[in-house]
Amino acid sequence: MTTAMHLPERAAPHQHADRLRTRRTGLSGVWRRTRPCLLALLPVLLLIAALGCAYGAWRIARDNATIRALAAGQDLAVPVGAAPPLLLARVQHLARRGAVEAIEPLIAALDGQGARDRAARARFALANAHLRQAFDHLERGDLDPAGPRITLARQEYRRALQGRPDFWDAKFNLDVASRLLRDFPEFERKSGNALAAEPKKIWTDIPGQPRGEP
Repeated sequence: MTTAMHLPERAAPHQHADRLRTRRTGLSGVWRRTRPCLLALLPVLLLIAALGCAYGAWRIARDNATIRALAAGQDLAVPVGAAPPLLLARVQHLARRGAVEAIEPLIAALDGQGARDRAARARFALANAHLRQAFDHLERGDLDPAGPRITLARQEYRRALQGRPDFWDAKFNLDVASRLLRDFPEFERKSGNALAAEPKKIWTDIPGQPRGEP
């Protein structure tokens, strides 16, 4: 004896239409209920967006003013959590003043923010500060402290090139510092003995430096 199979009945077309009308009615009811609240919130949302844009524009203008002031020589403090352009401007200002000890935390902050290009430029500024101090010692005939400064400059130039391999100025200045060490190999010794050499001789061999006395 065979058993009849019961297949699911298909809904009639008018039933589908009834379901669609029910859904539309429900959505229309939700929209009618929520519309007054949304219309009341819209001015608040627009005000928040406008305040956010205004605050962003104010911060950019403030940061640009601080960068210009630092470039003009004003000694303005910059927190380590500041934006990368501000940190770089502060580093360059400190490097011009020779305040190398205060630069490292700012470079570490740039590294932490992933600002690779600006970190390379900051290391370049720090290396230049070390090299300028080395030249100052050499011009005065104070040779003992010049060697460590040249070594630090070379290290920072190399770090700058690690972050930005196409940094031509860093390559050039690294060559200058390396020539100084070749001219005075005693700089790399740890004994710290005084050197019997004339610092004025280095000026005739460094590329980009004037001939004769500086």
